[in-house]
Amino acid sequence: MSIGDTTIRRCVVTGAAGFIGSHLVDALLAEGCFVVGVDNMSTGRAANLDGALQNERFRLVQASAADGSVLEPLIAESTEVYHLASYVGVKLASQTQSQTILNNLRAIDTILDLVGTYKPKFLLTSTSEIYGKALDTAEPGALLDEHADRVYGSTEVHRWSYAGIKAVEEFLTLAKCKEEGIHALIVRLFNVIGPRQRGLHGPVVPRFIEQALAHEPITLYGNGEQVRSFTFVADAISALCRLMQHPRSAGEVFNIGGYGPVTIRYVAETVVRLARSQSTVAYVPYEAVFGNHFEDVYRRVPSTDKLKTWIGYQAQGTFEQALQTTLEAHPDYVVAEVEE
Repeated sequence: MSIGDTTIRRCVVTGAAGFIGSHLVDALLAEGCFVVGVDNMSTGRAANLDGALQNERFRLVQASAADGSVLEPLIAESTEVYHLASYVGVKLASQTQSQTILNNLRAIDTILDLVGTYKPKFLLTSTSEIYGKALDTAEPGALLDEHADRVYGSTEVHRWSYAGIKAVEEFLTLAKCKEEGIHALIVRLFNVIGPRQRGLHGPVVPRFIEQALAHEPITLYGNGEQVRSFTFVADAISALCRLMQHPRSAGEVFNIGGYGPVTIRYVAETVVRLARSQSTVAYVPYEAVFGNHFEDVYRRVPSTDKLKTWIGYQAQGTFEQALQTTLEAHPDYVVAEVEE
């Protein structure tokens, strides 16, 4: 088997050293693909790719996804391109500088031009943030389907910069699909959790796990009654890989969700219980973390009916099992058990 073998899938994954990106790399390698990972390592971790780097079918390129001179030869030889590179997390989005915003826009522009030229399949990972506050004024029990209206706050609230950028990425991807006939699809991920995720930039589950294992107070922003849906990383990866191979997925948008709805308070209490932690819950005002210009979303829960119809998607196990697996994969978990 050689890289010149046209029967072998050749994949480019941007953001390959990130939490989700590294799991995608592993899945593609397990399917027998050649994979080139691209990551500027701003938030990615080389340790996430320890296994992949031992595989002769994987190569890591440390570069920006906006660098066309690096991306062009990689995409020219590819059959599939998965674009995951982006800043992520509410905390990081709330602190994002102009250069980061521009780099994200330059990256999607660069990649879509190259995809239009060389015609590999293209998958854009988008986000539940795309919907903004759409459910906060909706009827109780309402769900977000792929056609739901988007409701954002003021541009003075920097949190919405991420949602705005991902919306532009979606618009550009769908336009290229229509205008140039590329096979491009979009997946909107809802709060993916699992091994390798870290809480540095704000995701609640790894942050709660790290605090629980250290027996520190579990910090809940606001009142903890925010409602969310979570997705285990293995389910998310399985879904997007199957969608990429679906012959009719071009031009389509899919929600990928899993467990829920649950309140953030419930998540915190469950993590404490599973970790057998002595942590208590501490409520922290938003302004203490994000400053005065911040808005939260109080309810965000997807409809996954389209995903079920297209690929028979069903989240595996339960939310508590996903939390347990995520907890046990944390490097401090064994230490916490010994100290018990």
